[in-house]
Amino acid sequence: MIYIQEKDFEAQLKLLGYLASEESYLLCAWLYPESKASTISGQPIENSNLEPITSYGDGTIPRHTCLANCTKERLQLFSSSHAEIAANCDSLALYKSGATAWSAAAIGHEGICLVKDEAMLSKIMSAGFNASLKEPSWW
Repeated sequence: MIYIQEKDFEAQLKLLGYLASEESYLLCAWLYPESKASTISGQPIENSNLEPITSYGDGTIPRHTCLANCTKERLQLFSSSHAEIAANCDSLALYKSGATAWSAAAIGHEGICLVKDEAMLSKIMSAGFNASLKEPSWW
């Protein structure tokens, strides 16, 4: 696992955009279990068999926005909806087409991004992100 400590929402979106420029990904926002939102950034909310980023002790499976191509336009839409996302969403996640397991995630309230593919470490670092294979001591 690659750990990128980043508290700034725009920088988190920049990382997701960088990853999507390297490979085609689908993007969704995962809601907090208590969120009553029916849309986020205009995207409908659904339940599915996607692997969530956060697991909950009571077994709750959170809802998420419909998967959509991770494009500059989609990331800009999320950027303009920062307050809505901060109030309702636990994380933003990237999935490869046809996959149910996530590939990368930005967990805004934790100030961290995760990338499963450790082979991406040098590319991520070369792109200017402070990344490490070692998890932060607080994680």
